[in-house]
Amino acid sequence: TIARQLENTGTAQRLRLTMEQAISRALDKNNRVRASRFALQKARWDKKHAWTLLLPTLSFNTRYTWIDDSTFALRDFSRYFQDPNLPFEIPQTVFQSSYFSSFDVSMTLFDGALLNGLSIASANVDRSEHLSESTRENILFLVISSYLNVLKSREILKLQQEYRELSKLNFEKAERLHTAGRYSKTEALRWQVDYQQQKSVVVNSESILRSDRSVLGRVLNLKTDEEIDIAAELPQSLLAESQKLALLSDDDILKIVQLSETELVRANAALAAARSNAEVSRLLHRNAYASYLPNVTVNYTHAWWENNTLALDNYSPKTFMVNVSIPIFSSFRNLTSVKSSYYEYKQTQEEFYDQLQNTRLLLTETANRLIDLKTQREHNKAEVEYNEHNYRVVEQKRERRLLSNIEFIDAKLNLQNARLNEINSHYDFISAMVELYYLLGRLGVVVGG
Repeated sequence: TIARQLENTGTAQRLRLTMEQAISRALDKNNRVRASRFALQKARWDKKHAWTLLLPTLSFNTRYTWIDDSTFALRDFSRYFQDPNLPFEIPQTVFQSSYFSSFDVSMTLFDGALLNGLSIASANVDRSEHLSESTRENILFLVISSYLNVLKSREILKLQQEYRELSKLNFEKAERLHTAGRYSKTEALRWQVDYQQQKSVVVNSESILRSDRSVLGRVLNLKTDEEIDIAAELPQSLLAESQKLALLSDDDILKIVQLSETELVRANAALAAARSNAEVSRLLHRNAYASYLPNVTVNYTHAWWENNTLALDNYSPKTFMVNVSIPIFSSFRNLTSVKSSYYEYKQTQEEFYDQLQNTRLLLTETANRLIDLKTQREHNKAEVEYNEHNYRVVEQKRERRLLSNIEFIDAKLNLQNARLNEINSHYDFISAMVELYYLLGRLGVVVGG
């Protein structure tokens, strides 16, 4: 369950979430995930509906009819003017007010469109299943990526705030020294500029963090009275998997993305959905030919003789009929429909292959980015170590007034940038790994499912 803790923030409710809890909430609350589930249920019921179209239908029909006097006289002409010398009486078959009831059974014996509809409905279920899985994978990717962005922005903000406080202390110290006549006006102003710069950087970092929180909140489908607060540490599953990936050689990372078309479509849910869409389009093209085929239906009627009462007559006529309809000429509607569906099929086929090639390109770019970031992380680690040592040396020299304030500020900024680069490369490497696993359909490795 998602842990909830109310804080004194007006009417806002702050949600404290781990990454696993954020994923669980997104899969339960996100509108796109819910919509894809409904679409899948619809496709399954559409398939059942397609089967019902081949089953017989039974209906009970009844009608009431009233005709005016002149029409009634014309229809019952023989009874009005029958020969009185006839040895029999002509029975009444026409009534001014009449009732008629019947049971009607109808069943399709052959209809090409209905038979093809079964295949189309089954293909639609497969497509909806792949689309649902694709949506789920995409939301997982967005949640993890947004979660990582919030963590990175928060860590960067924390670092910037530390440097802002350090700049504030140095600025205040410089003002005191300037007042005492030990610092020049230029040196004091230089520290003031540095402090204002650090304040501006902090404000910018706060804005980025708010934006990242908003993106994560949108993916989690937060309400207007809810706020998000996430765990302070990276999930161990992400750290462990990133460490494994970092130990691989460059060639091993490139081999991960070298998949055949069949393997890639099987792994990537979005590609599987695109291929299913092309298959549906192919079946719709095949179904267009059904307009050239005959339709065969059977009808059976059990009726009661039409009379002037609601009571069912003893005489019950029964009718059985076989209807065969063969299309001969439809003013080229059949031809144009077939051609239209063919080019629609070719369109979806080309779109699938385009998406396939784009996915291959993304995989290659992501693998190359991982290789680059893996090297950058090693470089940034060494750079931080060097700048920390250099900052300590410069600080000691500054205390002995062997260096100027500008040299000291440069050393401080170099260390600050080195730490920022280390944070960025660390999170960027993990984010690139998440994107790689998303494209390969392996996000379950990092979320434990």
